[in-house]
Amino acid sequence: MHTRSLILAPVLACLLAIPGATRADAQQRPNRPGPPGGRAADDRPADKDAGVEPVENVSTTQHTTTINGKTVAYTANAGTMVLRDEDGKPNASVFYISYTADNQQTAARPVTFFFNGGPGSASIWLDMGIMSPKVPHMGPGGSQPAPPYDLADNPNSPLDVTDLVQVDAMMTGYSRPGVGVKPSEFTGATNDIKMFAQFIRRYLDKYDRWASPKYLFGESYGTFRSAGLASELQEAGIELNGIMLLGTVLDFQYLSASPTNDIGYAAFLPTYTATAWYHKKLPAALQAQTLEQVVQQSRAYAFGDYLTALARGNTLTPAERGAVAQKLSQLTGVSPQFIESTNLRIDAGHYRTELLRDQRLMLGRYDTRLTALNGNPANQRQDFDPSSVAPSSAFMTAFMRYLHNDLKYTNDLEYYTGGHTGRWDYSDLGRGYPSEVESLRLAMAKNPYLRVMVGAGYYDTATPFANAEYTFTHLGFDQTYRDRVSFKYYESGHMAYLNQDSAKQLKADIAGFITSTEHLGRSLTNAPTSAGR
Repeated sequence: MHTRSLILAPVLACLLAIPGATRADAQQRPNRPGPPGGRAADDRPADKDAGVEPVENVSTTQHTTTINGKTVAYTANAGTMVLRDEDGKPNASVFYISYTADNQQTAARPVTFFFNGGPGSASIWLDMGIMSPKVPHMGPGGSQPAPPYDLADNPNSPLDVTDLVQVDAMMTGYSRPGVGVKPSEFTGATNDIKMFAQFIRRYLDKYDRWASPKYLFGESYGTFRSAGLASELQEAGIELNGIMLLGTVLDFQYLSASPTNDIGYAAFLPTYTATAWYHKKLPAALQAQTLEQVVQQSRAYAFGDYLTALARGNTLTPAERGAVAQKLSQLTGVSPQFIESTNLRIDAGHYRTELLRDQRLMLGRYDTRLTALNGNPANQRQDFDPSSVAPSSAFMTAFMRYLHNDLKYTNDLEYYTGGHTGRWDYSDLGRGYPSEVESLRLAMAKNPYLRVMVGAGYYDTATPFANAEYTFTHLGFDQTYRDRVSFKYYESGHMAYLNQDSAKQLKADIAGFITSTEHLGRSLTNAPTSAGR
């Protein structure tokens, strides 16, 4: 993740993208700092000649798909929405794809706006991964399939329970500023949120969806955007029924481990334990337990004795350091000597090259179940991220086939998957680590019906699940916040939907969340309340 502010140097140091990655949504350029999910804006200025004449050009087509054994007829709209400045002058066009089920009471049917992260990533990954009625076939467990890639009905699309709207951030997909308009007017944490809020309001107007229960689904930096967007939409008189998050980062402190920020090291530890369990690197007594059991032990140690030991810094005695190293070795599968050499602070990148070094293998960043040969097995850096490579070509090929052949949409522009937004500005969020935790807390405080679902992959070292847990235990200290947040865990990585079993579970969780929250507001509204205002 990039910023112009020197105050974020600790954040940048811990979010380095992996060289050689092919997934533009994921890692962008070699040796450049990456975001929460490694999905970074490029640190160069955005393209100076990026502006195009804002035009609303939408292709409308009718289709059918099969979900849960039932035929679902739907209308797809693929195209651009024109945005306007405060004077009413067109200043941008935003690319979107909407999927609307036919033969429904559309005006009151749930609608979910979904988007990926980056910052600076298109939303092709959520679209082709779980949302779209058509998806590519992946290899077993989400591994890389063989080209030329098949496109098939998606049995896990949530289209049977909610209409869906993919939105591409500015300078991603086909979204572009108008002629003479700087991309920076739409990029950066605050501008990006304002752009998405404006798009959603325009969409509700254009397609008469004001009466619909409204949801956001964000992945990676899209979770950060969702938290801020909830508050921004409230300012426009738009309340949400629910927010779904996958690969969560709301506060960058918890991902930004450094010698002066120990929380990040604790937040990664349970993911290391899950990873070692999967690769059968734990001691026999732990290996014999379930994944959930070993994770719980690691979680308890991470935010208990481990965090306490880290807080003591160099006041630990040699014997105490040795005891911590031994315990960490048991929970991570790497040697006590390696751990001591890290000062008890295990870097995620180093862990991915260390665990299976004896096999010359490195682990995936997004999904540590996936492995590949490292060019130099003595290196602490990875040649590439095997979990990033896995979906890249398959998703892009499938998306373009579906867009051109089925949705009948073409555009002379290049579809940007990422890397064109320029430097991302966080200065409006104040000093310190970028955070939208307070924005989400305020949105939930103002809207007592707002619920949040947090999806987390056990094998995600881009946005580890314990980071999300720590975030939400500190979201607010009244019981209402805890009661309105539910966690869902997947035996998968950052992109949980790549694993077929996890995709099925994720779909069920989405459907259950929407069904429960869609009717919640009506039931609570009818409950007795105190009189007066």
